[in-house]
Amino acid sequence: MKNNQNILFLFVDQWPAWAFSRRGETFPTLATDALAAEGTEFLNAFTSCPLCTPARASLLTARWACQNGVYDNYSTGYSQQKPLSFDKPTWMDEAVRRGYHVGYYGKWHVGTDGPILRGAHRCDKKYDSKNPYDPAISDFSYEKTKKFYTTGMDERFSEGRAGFWGTLKDPDENKIAPFREANKGVAFIDEYAKGCIDKPFFLTVSMGPPHFPHYLPPKYAALAKSLSVKLPASIRDRFDNKPPFQAKPWWPVMDTSVLNDEEWKTVIQFSQAHISMTDDAVGRVINALKKNNLYDNTAIVFIADHGDMQGSHNRFDKGPYFYEEVWRIPLIVRIPGVQPAKHKTFVSILDTGETLFRLIGADTASKPRAGRNLLSLVGLSGSPDGWENIAYGAYDLYNGMSFAVRAIRDERYKYIWNPQTVDELYDLKDDPAELTNRIGDPAFAAVNKVLREKLLRWMESVGDDLPSRTQKLPEAGTILATGRMGP
Repeated sequence: MKNNQNILFLFVDQWPAWAFSRRGETFPTLATDALAAEGTEFLNAFTSCPLCTPARASLLTARWACQNGVYDNYSTGYSQQKPLSFDKPTWMDEAVRRGYHVGYYGKWHVGTDGPILRGAHRCDKKYDSKNPYDPAISDFSYEKTKKFYTTGMDERFSEGRAGFWGTLKDPDENKIAPFREANKGVAFIDEYAKGCIDKPFFLTVSMGPPHFPHYLPPKYAALAKSLSVKLPASIRDRFDNKPPFQAKPWWPVMDTSVLNDEEWKTVIQFSQAHISMTDDAVGRVINALKKNNLYDNTAIVFIADHGDMQGSHNRFDKGPYFYEEVWRIPLIVRIPGVQPAKHKTFVSILDTGETLFRLIGADTASKPRAGRNLLSLVGLSGSPDGWENIAYGAYDLYNGMSFAVRAIRDERYKYIWNPQTVDELYDLKDDPAELTNRIGDPAFAAVNKVLREKLLRWMESVGDDLPSRTQKLPEAGTILATGRMGP
């Protein structure tokens, strides 16, 4: 990449890897489809942890949670997670240091006022103003939050089920995310195009949607109702021979017992229309580049922090597990002048973070990172020698509750170590819905052994000390701040 090229980073929240019209879905995703047609699309990209804050911290630092100290959602529920430390550099810090004109708009979620304190030249006025949970003064409770979801938003929409989906009464889409963030990104680009800033820009537009709740303006609610959807093959999962905690709602919107089949279809419809709405917002930002003649000199990276269950395994949102629906993420990298390509190579959200570091010219000499540079893959169809198609994942806490989970996946099998309960092993070729746990099956003993040994070696290589702590782990779901069982 040329040193004077601009960078646009488009970051969305909870967008499944498969959710694009170019993949055969019925809902439109015209902006990201066009971007993929001109860029390199990574078809096997994985998050580090299917939870917002840990995934975002890993992307910002290109380091695993055990290396950057971010294990849980910040300021959510019973979480005592501290902000991402300033001694853990991000590509934003490096971009500021290297003289880029840095903008950051939208969701941060790794501490209070991070973009402001890290030197962004244009950004929102405040970020993540809530504090970590303190049992002495915090008033959070599951029941209070459940009441908020079930009754606290009803006045905003004309129909729906609060917490899950709804049609907003106000048709002005500019008042809501993701268009709020997109419009700020457009304003940043318009200002830059006036020529008063004599340095390349690095703009991040971090959109909260399509994260739930799926409350849509009438235009997109009408789209939702027009979509034909099928219930996932795993929606009847009984969680036989699986970790018991997967069947329990640990957050109010995880309680799907209120949904029948027709409501599940409606939830999925609104989730998919929410993706289309977010795609339209992405298009606004990209079109601003084109309008201002900046598109041909701007590298663009598009990614989600994690996926979304959308009814798979009868789950809504996400949770402490590594099902394909939440582990896999979309990833597109477009570099001007580089031919388009599609990659089946396994890549990580940490690799995307490392790639952003490299796009601004940072090396790894002084600040070691765990991510791999994807620029060597952009525009090509093959992988470099020695690039192993293995994905790893680490989960520790869910909104203050203990869930120690480690995961490894190759091109066919997935092994999940759950030291607090039963392990998992899935044959993704014969059981793509991940309904049958093969742990304990003699026919899979050799596969289990190989993957477990690889997982343990990887944990040692990154400094993950979970194996030394297994005897001290509380029961899965224990609230660390209080010592009692959640939620």
